[in-house]
Amino acid sequence: MSNILPIVVGYLLGSIPSAFIVAKTKGIDLRDKTKDGRFGAAVVKRECGFFSGILVGIIDFFKGGSSIIIAEKLSHQEWVIVLSGLAAIIGHNWSIYLKFLGGKGAAISFGNLFFLLTQSFLLACLFTAIPAFLLRKRKTTLGMRTSSFLTIILFLSTLFWGLISNVSLTLSFSPIIFSLPMIIKKN
Repeated sequence: MSNILPIVVGYLLGSIPSAFIVAKTKGIDLRDKTKDGRFGAAVVKRECGFFSGILVGIIDFFKGGSSIIIAEKLSHQEWVIVLSGLAAIIGHNWSIYLKFLGGKGAAISFGNLFFLLTQSFLLACLFTAIPAFLLRKRKTTLGMRTSSFLTIILFLSTLFWGLISNVSLTLSFSPIIFSLPMIIKKN
């Protein structure tokens, strides 16, 4: 039970529809505003304003971090902690409270990585800052959005820094595991 409970808690915590709730406080029903059923910080920023979008991003970041912290308290097994973070992303992307609609999972994934691999994630953020500055508002040569390209760089950099920092393989490969729901949601 101590291995299943953190995963269930991660999913339920991730499922809390922060974008939907923040938009509702502004009198906006996001179900009427999005055709693709994606509720995240970017949609809230577009529909409710910059500060509301930032608030949703911060809440989602800490939902991810909270899923990691709770899993660490309930289970000391690394695989359970990683699966709890993954469950939070899945809950965010396919919320039980919104008929399995939700966001794309970026902010919650970043929260997971920050609380799980703090040093590796911060080093990856520094490494990603240079291409972010150079590529701002441009499409990459691969034809993908710059934000998607930079997210790939961030996740791979976090993996790299985790591996060379002697972090366990389970934790080091968590960025790849956390990217899976984001890839699935994109299609």
